[in-house]
Amino acid sequence: MTSTLSSSYIFSLLRDIEQRSRQGSLQHNNQHGVWTAIGFRVANEHFLVPLKQTREVFPVPSQITSVPKSEPWVFGIANLRGELLPLFDLKHFLYGKLTKVNKHSRIMVINHPDIYSGLLIDEVFGLKHVQQRPEQFQEQDNDIMPFVDGCVSQQDTQWKVFSFEKLASDIRFLNAAA
Repeated sequence: MTSTLSSSYIFSLLRDIEQRSRQGSLQHNNQHGVWTAIGFRVANEHFLVPLKQTREVFPVPSQITSVPKSEPWVFGIANLRGELLPLFDLKHFLYGKLTKVNKHSRIMVINHPDIYSGLLIDEVFGLKHVQQRPEQFQEQDNDIMPFVDGCVSQQDTQWKVFSFEKLASDIRFLNAAA
């Protein structure tokens, strides 16, 4: 005796199999060092920040209020969905050069339990899936060294792995008042 299954039941089974397959694939990849990051640019440097260290990325708000008597790298404060978000110019903090805001500029919000702040970035390239662990970073006299966890070469680009966690614990970053 043959039983006929409805097409909706079959599609439901196929979706379930696909979902379990994807979950198994993600777990398998994470065991082998595959990780996801957001690629971005500050000045002429390319960086990756692990995805878990960011809350969100959005265009630079049109209304930003300056903060008097603050460090020059404090970009201002913006109202983000009813919450005041302190903004910092990462290029100015790292290199002493102001970021010229343009259509590629973005704000990246740090995912930190104690610090709610956004960083002005020159350009965001989106998600990058990295298949290797970061290698040791060679430049020793660079101002970014305290915030870099290594480097990764991908698609003919050397990406420095930036740590928002290290930035958020830096005493100079925490003391934004001039």
